[in-house]
Amino acid sequence: MRLNMYIRNPQREGGITSIYFTIVWCSKRLILQAGESIDRSDWNNKKFEPKQNSDNAQLIGRLSKLEQKIRDTFEKLEDEHGVDSITPEMLKNAITKKNVTKSQPEKKQRILITAFFQQFIDDTKAGKRKSNNKLQIKADSIKSYGSTLRSFEKFERYIGKKYFLNNISQQLIEDYEDYLSNIQGLALNTKSTYLKKFGLMIDYAIENKLIDKGLELNWKGMLGAENSDSIYLSDKEIEDLMNYNKFSNPTYEVVRDLFVAACKTGLRYSDFSKLTQEQIRNGNIYVLQTKTKAKVTIPIHPIAQRIFDKYAAGFPQCPTNQPFNDYLKEIGKNIPSLKKPFLKKITRGGQVQVEKYEKWQLLQSHSARRTYCTLEHMKGTPIFTIMAISGHKDVKVFKNYVKSSGEENAEIMRNAWRERGEI
Repeated sequence: MRLNMYIRNPQREGGITSIYFTIVWCSKRLILQAGESIDRSDWNNKKFEPKQNSDNAQLIGRLSKLEQKIRDTFEKLEDEHGVDSITPEMLKNAITKKNVTKSQPEKKQRILITAFFQQFIDDTKAGKRKSNNKLQIKADSIKSYGSTLRSFEKFERYIGKKYFLNNISQQLIEDYEDYLSNIQGLALNTKSTYLKKFGLMIDYAIENKLIDKGLELNWKGMLGAENSDSIYLSDKEIEDLMNYNKFSNPTYEVVRDLFVAACKTGLRYSDFSKLTQEQIRNGNIYVLQTKTKAKVTIPIHPIAQRIFDKYAAGFPQCPTNQPFNDYLKEIGKNIPSLKKPFLKKITRGGQVQVEKYEKWQLLQSHSARRTYCTLEHMKGTPIFTIMAISGHKDVKVFKNYVKSSGEENAEIMRNAWRERGEI
């Protein structure tokens, strides 16, 4: 008999997770929940045990007693029945002192998945459920929980059935994934987001002891990510936006101004939408970023300064994000330079497709931040300088923002050759 101790998702950074034992004998295997949990930072991944420190002393003691109980129980069954006759169910029942001659099915709570998912969202908003590092989860992240819930409600209507927590199984996950991919035709990134949020809801149900801790789901092949083809604006296109003045709605002008300012500062919507004049001084913008809580100091480009001077008495109220994006497209479709075609590669239903758009159709608030990072990179600003201003912590994530084309990169290289006198 081989006995080992593990935790769930050991490579994930921080966060409370459950501890379980695996018992292997005669090609048979039993996974047994220890009924204990630990912060991943307190787990020794090399020795497969809690780190030896005073904080873990009592936990280590309890786990040692359980381990000895497992060994003693196995030896007793081996003496009574022979090792080949021991079944996983027999061993589990003996360890947990259940009578193997009587059927005692676990009583499952009949809670609808959609009802619990809403509780999951409400608890997250209220701060009852926190992130793995014990911080309150941001509102932008919670939005995707609601989208996931609505997609699962559509899945239930398509199937013609309501699902309960005790219906969660590998088959249900695979059916839901198939619906997202092949019926709704969602892009890979969107589908993966929904599945990940659904998985978080399952974890929360397990944490609340509404689902068996021993539930094992295989997400392999369902999740993925692709670096999407996203637009950025050139200096000429920004200039065309600034020169446009045929606004049918005064709010459109505010949207245009804030978007262009963001193109020259790299601010996220969550920051530029609530910018105040008090944050602007000494030629800089001083921001505590809403998303990351990082403090950044952003130098003000002359184009952005013109916009800030225009609203010296105070910035007008910014529309919420979705109307902002809608208004931005309404403005963009009137700009001739934004009517150029743009080919966007995207994976749907496991197939790579090429979709054709006009550039204005892909405008959204986040295009401004991507524009800032791309243009500064193309003009030779050091990457780490841009990251210090944009608030990026990871070079890999930052590079996803740089969307210069092959032709533009080739021209950058030629300019470098000219500066070195090589051509």
